[in-house]
Amino acid sequence: MLGRTAAAGTMLVLFALAASPSVAREIGPEADFCGEINRLAPGEELVLTPGDYQGPCVIRRGGTPGAPIVVTAKDLGDRPRIVYHGVDANVIEIRASHVTLRGLQFGPTGADVDGVRIFVGNGITIEHCEFTGLEGIAVVANHTSVRGLTVRGNVVRDTKATAMYFGCHNGLTCTVSDLLIEHNYIHGVQAPKDSVGYGMEVKLNSTAVIRDNVVVNTKGPGIMVYGAQDTSTASLVERNFVMGSRESSGIVVGGGPAYVRNNVSVLNSEAGIGVEDYHRRGLIREIYVIYNTLYGNGEGGILLPDRGVQGTAMILNNAVHSPSGVSRLPKPSAGVQMLGNVDCSSAPCFRNPEARDFSPFPGSPLIGPGVLQVEPWFPKDDFFGTRRGPLATVGAIERPSGPIPLGIKP
Repeated sequence: MLGRTAAAGTMLVLFALAASPSVAREIGPEADFCGEINRLAPGEELVLTPGDYQGPCVIRRGGTPGAPIVVTAKDLGDRPRIVYHGVDANVIEIRASHVTLRGLQFGPTGADVDGVRIFVGNGITIEHCEFTGLEGIAVVANHTSVRGLTVRGNVVRDTKATAMYFGCHNGLTCTVSDLLIEHNYIHGVQAPKDSVGYGMEVKLNSTAVIRDNVVVNTKGPGIMVYGAQDTSTASLVERNFVMGSRESSGIVVGGGPAYVRNNVSVLNSEAGIGVEDYHRRGLIREIYVIYNTLYGNGEGGILLPDRGVQGTAMILNNAVHSPSGVSRLPKPSAGVQMLGNVDCSSAPCFRNPEARDFSPFPGSPLIGPGVLQVEPWFPKDDFFGTRRGPLATVGAIERPSGPIPLGIKP
């Protein structure tokens, strides 16, 4: 199951790299920006020189598999900014398939104005864009079912709404599949009182590979997946750094199947990883929480619902530090297997956690006590992509690797 999900994400990356347009045309801010986009033929690229381009824009003509239309910055050091000061539309709306937006700048926007809203379309890529000061969502797809969406290498700062939102809340009206969310940096979600304010949210029956992201200072969860009723699909959440959710857990799993591995989740107001039976849907099964580092979270390292799990949950090789008097790991219960976890609250485990260095030091209690599994879902690398050795070092980081930087993860 995991192999199919991870392979789909890998294929998307290879597809995006291989799909290079054959014709490029360059324009400046004085051009009819939206009209030029909608005149692109499959395989053509529109290159934007620095400056402000007037939005909003609805993209109605796309490309074909292997030949997307591409709208890209000429210079990532001086990005073209798409400007829209109104409140009756979104900055860019996509109503076509095989569209790539690369290196654009968005924001600030007015109330409830999104940066990129996808209404319909498959094979869409949003990469290396910057979103600053939005009062709507940076990237959202929650109208019709979408397949093959890639959101990669984007920066979202100081937004007043959930940064990234995928799928429909009821899991029926629409789903997003073959969704890849990687190497994004989200810093600062200031949602209003009646809004949760997620970093990344993948709704019921939508599935994703969420990896190598850095999510800091959100109001709600940094990352949340809601699970799927179809157990042949799964979400993978791996190698992410999540810090400082002000009102929730760093990573929240609202249902399985889900694989949560090699993440570092620290200093969140609730748990490092919280498993919740959202709306009592009974989807807490096939939850795998493996090789994570969880530090200084206000209500515990890993939390499970009081009603227990409906199937299997495996909690293996996690390094957990919690403040005094706070639970580190869930209590043993039916269906929950816990092996190889290390409590780092009573003895130091990390080189310098105050500087975000969660590497094990020589002689750390993390070195050696973990368990090994010969399973396709068992990770062979660590948070930094370093190959794991024959000894089962506990936690997300295998060996001394230095502080985790804030920004796009290398």
